[in-house]
Amino acid sequence: MLFQLALVTVLLLAVEIALRLWGYQPGDMRPNWLNFKTVDSLYVVHDFYSDTDGILIADSAYWAQQGIHVNEGGFRSPDFGKADSTKKKVMFIGDSFTWGFSANPIPNHCFTDLLRNETNYDVINLGIPAADPPQYLALAQKYIPRLKPDFVFVMFFMGNDLMQEDRKVTPGVPYFFLTNAGAIFADIDGKHFETAQQAYNYIVSDRYYLHHPKNIIEWLVSKSALLSRLYSVRFRIREKLDFEQAIKDSHITKKYLEAIKAVAAQNHTRLKFVLIPEIKEADMAPDKYRERYKDILEAPQLAQSWLMVKSSAACFNKYPDGHLNNKGHRVYADFLEQYLKSADSQ
Repeated sequence: MLFQLALVTVLLLAVEIALRLWGYQPGDMRPNWLNFKTVDSLYVVHDFYSDTDGILIADSAYWAQQGIHVNEGGFRSPDFGKADSTKKKVMFIGDSFTWGFSANPIPNHCFTDLLRNETNYDVINLGIPAADPPQYLALAQKYIPRLKPDFVFVMFFMGNDLMQEDRKVTPGVPYFFLTNAGAIFADIDGKHFETAQQAYNYIVSDRYYLHHPKNIIEWLVSKSALLSRLYSVRFRIREKLDFEQAIKDSHITKKYLEAIKAVAAQNHTRLKFVLIPEIKEADMAPDKYRERYKDILEAPQLAQSWLMVKSSAACFNKYPDGHLNNKGHRVYADFLEQYLKSADSQ
């Protein structure tokens, strides 16, 4: 009996040490997919900001230092004023996938750049990291009437574009902060934070870290990385249930996608929503995927507007990145090129 107890104790200590070596500390209850860390001194990276229309755009001065061109509108795209009038225009609206995060290097291997370099289309890239359906609609309302594209593809990432809470597009007010701790949203759990420091403090004190235990159980949990991981399961279950509810009732998201479709129709522009799955569901059979997300994929006004690309987990970088890798960008570029050729021939 004493031997068994000693063995269990040694195993638990080994797991505790291993978790700490892997970066988990006592009181740390972050989900594995969250790209966030605590820092001694927080600072904001001024790479994106909300303009006078409330649209999140890139800071051209910052990105010039990284060797990346940002046009006059604040997008990683050729200057709007230099468009080739002899070419058909293809507009992309999306988030970090469309911007090209994790394409290596970005200027050449993102699916938008591959299409631009390998076809005769004038490709307009309005992708911005952390963008969401409200931003997609704001971009459609501003740039579809102005630039008159022939095709618009809205790249929809099922991982976070399926909205659980609504938000307003507010001029000059950022809806996320990129910091040395990671990307932090200004709205968390129904609370709005005016500064990155306020949002950071909430995450560290109340959201994902147990620094202020309220009872003896939480005090014990806060002293062990292993207990913290076990205790965090209750929060992962709650997050899972909230996401499942958003899957069953996607009325917030559908409101924005239907409005985007209306803008395209008013401007006689062909529109498709291109689905990007999470890596964990990238190998799911299309029929099973459609059944799981039928509330949005089979919605009467949207069902004929979706394009599903045959991808796989091998097309994505592992978490906490989770973006398309170069293989994935190639797959999406080839699919979209074939779709455009087919659409042009009709």
